[in-house]
Amino acid sequence: MTTIHQELEQDNYLTKLIQSVAPNWRSEFQRFVETGEADEAFLTYLNKDASAQEAVEEAFNHQVSQFEGLAAELKKRRTPESEEAMPSLTSTKLAAVVEVVMQTPREQREEVVNTRTAEFAASVPIEDRNVLTQVARSLESNLSKLAEASHR
Repeated sequence: MTTIHQELEQDNYLTKLIQSVAPNWRSEFQRFVETGEADEAFLTYLNKDASAQEAVEEAFNHQVSQFEGLAAELKKRRTPESEEAMPSLTSTKLAAVVEVVMQTPREQREEVVNTRTAEFAASVPIEDRNVLTQVARSLESNLSKLAEASHR
């Protein structure tokens, strides 16, 4: 969570950097630093102005340090309880996918399965994907055996 002090510090930091940029390019500079997007004209200006280049470099270095600080803070906050909660979150997401698929009309089911499982797979932590693959294969195998037995 960002505090008012941090926001003021950020504004003060950007205010200092903007002073290195020609006045008519300051809004473009701010947009570039905040979004990474820039017009071709601004990029041309940037290629010719060494102080603006330094300001961009400082801004990006500042952002990197902010992200590193955030990552360190998040790493500190990880507790054994939060790590235990992850599998239940994964299980809840999987149950939601199954529920949606089961309620989908047969003619739309294949599309929904493909879409929902792709979204689910992308949201699962990498370390859980192998376990989920193993569970899915076992489930498929057991359901196939049950289907074969019921057709006899």
